[in-house]
Amino acid sequence: MASTKHDSITKMNITTAMKSGNRNGPWSSMLKIFLLLTILAHGIIFSLSSLGSIGIPSIDYTANAALNVAASSIWNINSNNNGAAIQSSSTTSKTMKQLPHWRVAVDCSAYSLDCFSRGQRSNRYLPYPFPPKKSNNEFQTEILRKLPKEWSQRLQSQPITNYSQPPEISIQDKHNLYPPMVGDDKYKKCLEFTGIIQGTAPNEFVPTKSTVDQLDEILASGRLTVEPDTNMVAFTISDSSYTRDMLHDIFQMMDHVVGFSPQHFFIVAIDIETLQMACRYGYPVLFWKESNNETLRDAVANTKLVLSFELVNRGIDFFFSEMDVWWIKSPKSSLQAFQAVNADQTINNHLYFSGHQNNPGAANIGVYAAKATSQTKEYFQTCLDLLKQRPKTHDQLVMQQVGWLYESTLNNKSYGFGGNWGEEDPPPVPPVRFPFKAKFWGPHDIVADERPMPTLETMAIHTLCGVPLLNPHGKKMIAREIGAYYGFVTDPSPNFGQRFVYDVQKSTTAAGYYARAGNAYRRYLVLDSSIRTSFYSTSPAHIYHRNNFFQWIVAVLLTIAKWSDRIFILPQVFMAYMDAGSYFSWNVMDYSMVNDFIDTRECNFLSNPKSWANDDEWPFVSAAVTAYLLDEESKNATIYSQVTNRSEIISQHAWEVGALAERNMLDAYAASLLYTDRIQDTELLLVNPDFMLQHGFIDKLAHRSRLFRAGKTEVSRFERDVFDIYELLGWCWESGKGHSVSKTSASHSCYAKGQKGRR
Repeated sequence: MASTKHDSITKMNITTAMKSGNRNGPWSSMLKIFLLLTILAHGIIFSLSSLGSIGIPSIDYTANAALNVAASSIWNINSNNNGAAIQSSSTTSKTMKQLPHWRVAVDCSAYSLDCFSRGQRSNRYLPYPFPPKKSNNEFQTEILRKLPKEWSQRLQSQPITNYSQPPEISIQDKHNLYPPMVGDDKYKKCLEFTGIIQGTAPNEFVPTKSTVDQLDEILASGRLTVEPDTNMVAFTISDSSYTRDMLHDIFQMMDHVVGFSPQHFFIVAIDIETLQMACRYGYPVLFWKESNNETLRDAVANTKLVLSFELVNRGIDFFFSEMDVWWIKSPKSSLQAFQAVNADQTINNHLYFSGHQNNPGAANIGVYAAKATSQTKEYFQTCLDLLKQRPKTHDQLVMQQVGWLYESTLNNKSYGFGGNWGEEDPPPVPPVRFPFKAKFWGPHDIVADERPMPTLETMAIHTLCGVPLLNPHGKKMIAREIGAYYGFVTDPSPNFGQRFVYDVQKSTTAAGYYARAGNAYRRYLVLDSSIRTSFYSTSPAHIYHRNNFFQWIVAVLLTIAKWSDRIFILPQVFMAYMDAGSYFSWNVMDYSMVNDFIDTRECNFLSNPKSWANDDEWPFVSAAVTAYLLDEESKNATIYSQVTNRSEIISQHAWEVGALAERNMLDAYAASLLYTDRIQDTELLLVNPDFMLQHGFIDKLAHRSRLFRAGKTEVSRFERDVFDIYELLGWCWESGKGHSVSKTSASHSCYAKGQKGRR
């Protein structure tokens, strides 16, 4: 290992001291001992810091020293010889090289059960910071005997939201900073190209041009050309359930990950909303003319097969990828190898299918590529003919059965169609002139499954569910939780994401899904507790299986997120049923009715590096740790806050609110979070509403809600909003509790399926 400058200076000083010093006498002995210890200590430090050079990353907590010193002195925390946290009466203590407690939610995803244990064993995290010792003079405490006038006025100045009407601008459109739109002229030309004309009604549009004619025009115009490395074009099919929040994702992912730019990739819109969005942002799009008269299943099946046939019939090789396929690495090398196979070869040629993770020989038609050959023209024509004969059959079955027919014919074996062909028997087996055996990607190359398991070989994740084409929300959430979701960026140029310094004052509400805009950051709200950050447990005795407690906690947090214009990170939920374990909250919570008003992110958002700041040591630079607790010493309800910027504690405060009327306590908690500038400016707002779980607080809150609904009492605007949001939330406790994190699939999403919770 090469010596650093620091090594050279240290060795020089040691050598000089040994040469010049008296080699006899007690001072010499002490010097030798001191030098020996210095060498040993230096060698240990050097060895640990050099682990990275052999592939083992070293952990450097040095940057956290200021936070450790501050936390140790201000909260009177020290450490015993076993590394356990103890309380000290001294205002000075040795540095504990630890991270704040909330970093466990950054270090550990919901899937990582061993992560937290390893962190605790290595004493990686500081203890939960509240409550501090009341004897601490540096901790500023106010006693609130009534709600401060300024807080009350600001709470009452908030407008009342009418949730029965969608907002003029959804919260996602407000928070997302999209790539620029094209001008009105280009937008109108795009609609004209697809043959869409305005009907007699304001929202009526009439398609006048066939999809095949649109394909011929886009090819003839030069706006769509083959990608030179693969000699293919690529396409996908979508409706607004995906494009509403993934239109930019799919084009950026296909360009920057897969390798097909908008010059070589297009989308087929099967509803007007998707067409309008694509035209508005200048993306190449065709409109499926028959979509107004078809079910979603028929539209997808017919569009996929018709476009596949028409492309190969025009001599164009192509690559198809559905909207619920998330690419991590480019498949271009495998596509190039596929293209290099001679057209005369009948085995592992002509068609290139993704398989299934649990059935590698069954074609997954979410991803496939085709050469324009006699074999593929006949294959797709056969599939179209069979689908016309049995229109209630799923296209997956048709393409799979025809593939096995062609392979059996190649091997001189007879074949009869099987499977579910709707309400009728399987159709007659057609003759085959050009048999072949399709090529397959491996089961770990493109991982298609309800519970996908990524590996080192994985290029893409295809999230499946029990019934094809359903549960788009669940499919996106699974992709997000496992870290495969792309997440559009505001500026997809190569210079996006260059390193910059974050300051606590520089915040914005607009950016990409994960990516930050410029030198600013998003603001998030996270459920906190002394147990674990972004984690709610139903196991403590006083809330054991009281699901309605979690429902009220979520309603309060969503209201705070809405009023503070923060994005709510969905927490994990620990449930101790027969299958005790951690659950994704979207598995039991239906927030579809508030989705346009309150922005949310997946449970594993904090642990996804895509969401982190470009900072060497701090994934989230500034944080406000807050809590609403029953103080064990004073027996008063107390609101605590600690604001940090990287390793520095900026401020800390407490408000004793036990003297307030109970109906004002929730307002006081909300106001302390909403109207304290240093708290508002932070990137992370961590909220621990533990007092709400004590002394019947939630039962009384629910009772007040019933009285308010009956017109028998008045409530503050904040509580009114909490009550409204509570009524809009739905719940899937019975079905959800059977699917812990490792067992959850897209079909288990509660979104738009939940039942109203009891008050």
